[in-house]
Amino acid sequence: MRTVVVIPTYWGRKKEIGFKEGDIVYDHATPIDGEETLSRILESMKILNKKDFKLVILICSTHMEIEHQAEGKVRKIVQGVKLDVETYLFTRKTLRKIKRFGRNSELKENVLSLLSLEGYANVRNMCLFASHILNADITVLIDDDEIIENPDFMDIAREFIGKRVYGETVYAIAGYYVNKYGNYYDDVSMEPWMTYWNRFGSKSKAFDKIIGCGPRLKQSPFAFGGAMVIHKNLYQIVPFDPNIPRGEDIDYLINAKMFGFSFFLDNKLSIKHLPPKNTHPTWKRTREDIYRFIYEKSKIDSQYEVSNMRMVTADDFSPYPGEFLKDDLEDKIFKTNLLLAMENLANKEVDACRESIKNIYLSIYEAIPKKDPFTAYRNIQKYWEKLVDFTLENKKEMRRIMEEKKLFKVEVTVDKEHYEKISLKEKKETLKRMIEFKDFSEEELEKIARISAVKAYKEDDIIFKEGDEDSSFYIMIRGCLRIIKYNERNEEIVLADICTGGFLGETAIVNERHRVNAVASEFVELLFLEQKNLELLIKEDPNLGNKCLLVFLEKLSIKLDKTNRLFQDNYILGSSSLSDMD
Repeated sequence: MRTVVVIPTYWGRKKEIGFKEGDIVYDHATPIDGEETLSRILESMKILNKKDFKLVILICSTHMEIEHQAEGKVRKIVQGVKLDVETYLFTRKTLRKIKRFGRNSELKENVLSLLSLEGYANVRNMCLFASHILNADITVLIDDDEIIENPDFMDIAREFIGKRVYGETVYAIAGYYVNKYGNYYDDVSMEPWMTYWNRFGSKSKAFDKIIGCGPRLKQSPFAFGGAMVIHKNLYQIVPFDPNIPRGEDIDYLINAKMFGFSFFLDNKLSIKHLPPKNTHPTWKRTREDIYRFIYEKSKIDSQYEVSNMRMVTADDFSPYPGEFLKDDLEDKIFKTNLLLAMENLANKEVDACRESIKNIYLSIYEAIPKKDPFTAYRNIQKYWEKLVDFTLENKKEMRRIMEEKKLFKVEVTVDKEHYEKISLKEKKETLKRMIEFKDFSEEELEKIARISAVKAYKEDDIIFKEGDEDSSFYIMIRGCLRIIKYNERNEEIVLADICTGGFLGETAIVNERHRVNAVASEFVELLFLEQKNLELLIKEDPNLGNKCLLVFLEKLSIKLDKTNRLFQDNYILGSSSLSDMD
């Protein structure tokens, strides 16, 4: 399945200037002249066994005054690392062009307002949006302060996505962070003020229950924004909530649950998280938690019955974050900040004591949303679907805008003259490498090679289209292709992925037109055999001809059965039959 990996990277002003009034606030924005972490994650990706994905790097600057410097810095880093992956930069300028195109196409402002690189939730939405423009089936979200240590990371990330597990189709996978010591616990020490605000204790309990125990895959009440795998069936419906001040990752899990999607944590999908040291004072970090938990609790409390949505409760997300979404949240906030204020006072930190007391006031008079957050999110979700549809309708124009910032392209060319003149020996050697022909003699392989041909296709080349007449059998020598139909939104519905060693050719048996489309997902080499040539072979050498035909029929039977089960599990396209799955 087509995969896009997205990495947001945050940049601030030079160290000597620091923060200015009006700048966007991020935890660890890298100063333009500071030590960065982006090159570290990119270097770590070189170990991956599978690099069959596109990479998007979102450049998030704290102010438009430094956007060009930030882009130049990122461009230099990516070019220096030389990761052998097709790479795009997504910048403020990219976004301005997309918004301008949207306005010119009369896209409404409430929909355009979702296009923003300001704030964590908006940035996550732009991760999904950029992936959607690139027509991804799967989006993998990671952060620039992480390191990939497992060469099989991409295989693990995609192993279950889109498949049925425990009677439910998996559309969201949560990985997890390991710290510098290699374990999954938060690297913090318990303090007396945490007596009623035992967030890290609740998280540890949840981590032990979900990460530390079998089975490998299980539904999870939490997720990490820098270790998410999201299927398009989810991200095209559910956006991140721009109104959440922090904790947008777990809030996304809650939103997904409301729309009937579960997150499954894979306890083999880990990534090392090495964030810079947090310099914010304790009262400020506590205040951020107060705002996020009050917002999420308000969203849950303000639910009402809506078609195609399900009601969720705090217990659905226990032990964490559920323990902070219940009716005793106000009491937790009051007692915690009193203890924190007393600790600050004992340490003669008067300002910190004052701010801790202020947290109690804010929790009552400022943090509670003025508008019903559930209804507000439902409106955002409707706008998001309009944005998704608009992108599908204008995918060529949107893709062209993104192509302007394509930084690295793995160029694949097809030497048509070579394939037209490919030698008999090469075709014979190709057949010998395939297990299906291991019992064929040298003479038999040569006869098959004489009546076959080899063709090659670049990524996104069409191999055949719905309605085409065709009477050929195809053998996948190299690469992968996808069998697709288009829905009413002109969106691809992938019925099957067929890779090296796979067979195609149902229409050659029933002598019909193709009812589906076949498109190269990457560079593809195909050996094909026309039905008329196979018929001649059967006449000239019945034993060999029938032996060859049996190979095709056996492989096609297995493929058809597998494809039909996939189709029934995941896609409803009307009255398609097995023969639709060519």
